[in-house]
Amino acid sequence: MDEKDLETLFRAAPGDPPQPTFDLGDVTAASARAAARRRSAVLLSVVCLVVVLSAAGIAGLTYFRSTGSQSAQPANALARPSQTLPGPSPLQGSGGNGQDGPRAEGTPTGCEKVDRELATALAGELPATGTTGPLPGRFCPTATRSAGFHVTDGDRGGVISVTFFPAGVAVGEPANTISALQHTASGGTVLVLSFPDASSAPPLQADLAGIAAALAHKLAG
Repeated sequence: MDEKDLETLFRAAPGDPPQPTFDLGDVTAASARAAARRRSAVLLSVVCLVVVLSAAGIAGLTYFRSTGSQSAQPANALARPSQTLPGPSPLQGSGGNGQDGPRAEGTPTGCEKVDRELATALAGELPATGTTGPLPGRFCPTATRSAGFHVTDGDRGGVISVTFFPAGVAVGEPANTISALQHTASGGTVLVLSFPDASSAPPLQADLAGIAAALAHKLAG
C-alpha cells in the first residue's frame, strides 16, 4: 500500500466525534428535578392519607355523639315533670266561661267545628247587614251539630247559634238564654239561641221562633 492508498483510507475514515450537547450542570439539574418530583409525589401521598384519616375521625365522632344523645333520651324523658291535666269542660250556655247553665254533655272541643249545612241554612234567615262570617255554635251536646253568626240588631249585638238534635237524641237547653225550639218532619229538633254581647240585650229576640221554624223546614233531620 503506497502513500496514495493511505491518504484515500484516511479521507474515508470518520472525523473527530461531535462535541456533547450537555455538560455536568445539565445532568445535575435533571437529577434535582427528578428528586423534586419524587418528593412531591411523597408529599401528595401524605396529604391524601391525612385527609382520609381526618374524614374517618370526624365520621366516628359524629356517630358516637348521636349514639350518646339517643341513649340519654330515656333518662331525660324520665326526668320530665308531669303535664297538668285539663280542667273540666265548659258549661252549656256559658260561651266557654263556665259560669252559667248546666254542664255540657259534649266533648270540650264539640263547639270548635262549624257545621256547613246549618251555617248555610241559618245565614239565609239572618239580616243581610251586621252579620259576620260563620262561627262555631255556642251550645253543642254530644251527637249534635251546630253553627252560629255574630249579628247586629240595632243597638244590640251577639251571636245567633243553632243546634240540631237528630231524632232520638235528648234535647236540652242552656239556662238563662233566650231560645226557640222547633221539631223537623223526620223527628229531629232545631234549637235557636241568642247569646248577647257584654252589656247588650239579646239580638233578634223576637225573630228566634220564625228562624227556628224556617230551619226546621229546610233541614231533612
